[in-house]
Amino acid sequence: MMRKLLYLILFLPVFAHAQNENVLTLKTTDEPADIFTAGLGLGQDLGGVGVNLTYYAIKKLGFQGGIGYALAGVGYNAGLKYRFLKGSTLTRRTPFFTAIYGYNAAIKVQNLSEKNKLFYGPSLGFGFDSKALGVSHTYWSFAIYYPFRSKDVDVYMKDLEKNYNVQFKNGLYPITLSISYKIIIR
Repeated sequence: MMRKLLYLILFLPVFAHAQNENVLTLKTTDEPADIFTAGLGLGQDLGGVGVNLTYYAIKKLGFQGGIGYALAGVGYNAGLKYRFLKGSTLTRRTPFFTAIYGYNAAIKVQNLSEKNKLFYGPSLGFGFDSKALGVSHTYWSFAIYYPFRSKDVDVYMKDLEKNYNVQFKNGLYPITLSISYKIIIR
């Protein structure tokens, strides 16, 4: 019992001091929201495998754009991102809703590259930004998108199957995933 009390007395000042040093502890308070970010990753909001820039005109609402390689060519998009902030600060995980217009389907045909085609349309998504609070000026962003694809996509795929003997094993997935690593510029 006496030994535990001695450890407590010896290490209490260390714990108390560490609470004042942001570098030594996980900061539990929230941080001010960022204004401008640049991200690298893959997903519709990045135009495929590419980059994304987001500018927050107000703390919760931002304008975003992305460009990248989307298997069948250069894909791009632009849209809005709404963050669910606590007041005007970021939390460890900040959820968001997003609406974009841009590439939402890519058809790549092996050995017949002239038939590769990108399709464009609106997509809605939701996700969260995951940030280690403290001195870090980076975070990960994860999202799920639901693309509203036009009937032209199905018509094009059926035409390829019928006239070019192209076989689509799985078709297109009804949702897409996005993951990116974002750097806070300002």
